[in-house]
Amino acid sequence: MKVRKKLKRPSLASVYVHHIAWGIVSLALLAFSAMLWLNNQDIKQQSMSLEQQLASLQQPSCEARVTWKSNTTKLFTISSQASERSYRVHLPADFDANRYYPAVFYFPGRGGSSIDGDRSSGVNTLPVIAIYPEPTKGIGGFAWQGAPYSSPANDVQFVSDILDRVNGQLCIKRDQVYAMGMSNGGGLVSLLSCYLSDRFTAFGVVGAAFYYPASDCTPKHPRPFISVHGDNDSVVPYNGSFARKLPGIEQWSARRALDNGCSSRPFVVARGTETITTWQFCRDNATVQNIRIHGGKHVWTADAPTVLWQFLSR
Repeated sequence: MKVRKKLKRPSLASVYVHHIAWGIVSLALLAFSAMLWLNNQDIKQQSMSLEQQLASLQQPSCEARVTWKSNTTKLFTISSQASERSYRVHLPADFDANRYYPAVFYFPGRGGSSIDGDRSSGVNTLPVIAIYPEPTKGIGGFAWQGAPYSSPANDVQFVSDILDRVNGQLCIKRDQVYAMGMSNGGGLVSLLSCYLSDRFTAFGVVGAAFYYPASDCTPKHPRPFISVHGDNDSVVPYNGSFARKLPGIEQWSARRALDNGCSSRPFVVARGTETITTWQFCRDNATVQNIRIHGGKHVWTADAPTVLWQFLSR
């Protein structure tokens, strides 16, 4: 008769060591996976940077067909949708007819004009060709498409027509075309980000009025978007207005981050009077950022062009 050997029960100490070992292995695998993912993101960013460099190399040598004195502005007219409209173009201080430049479109708020943008927005201080389209008159003054008080004009098409014209006259870096807007102008920028995302590189707004249903759109291509908004804004409330069909700014930004395929967990940083919320790891590096100005009002501040430009041009 065979005697069965009694199985030895492992000691608690050996079980404890076993679990620790597996824990270390799991953490190592997790760290390795994270490292591979981060390396992949770096490769993607380097690839995009290389694509931009190749695109710039492939651009033909340039000689602007229309030029005027650097650091000055010129008025143009254009036919758009069977209507004559106008816009202003400002050349940078270092303008050279044989060089390519980034371009920035600026859209003022309700009641503002292209002259106001040219004289007071501060966009002319940036190293860009600045373009100031003229809005049409809606209810109570100048306004842009998408607002309940705007005219029936198709401003998205108007901007596309301007871009066609400017590309034929000046040396514009086609992979560096940006849009900035204030208030109602910011609302138009949101429409451009949806319907002209194949022609613009990135978008930035201050105190934007994202009126529904116009702003409830999805970009054809994900593009970086930054919104700066004061939480003491009495004109376009930070938390939105159901009666006026204005969404909360944070909710709108989160929705845009979702559209861009970003991580659902944003990175939040408090800095002085600002809370900066950034949605990262987006498709095509289309980062979305919301800057909440605590106590901030409905105003385009002196540093607004610089703040937006730092985000848009990176």
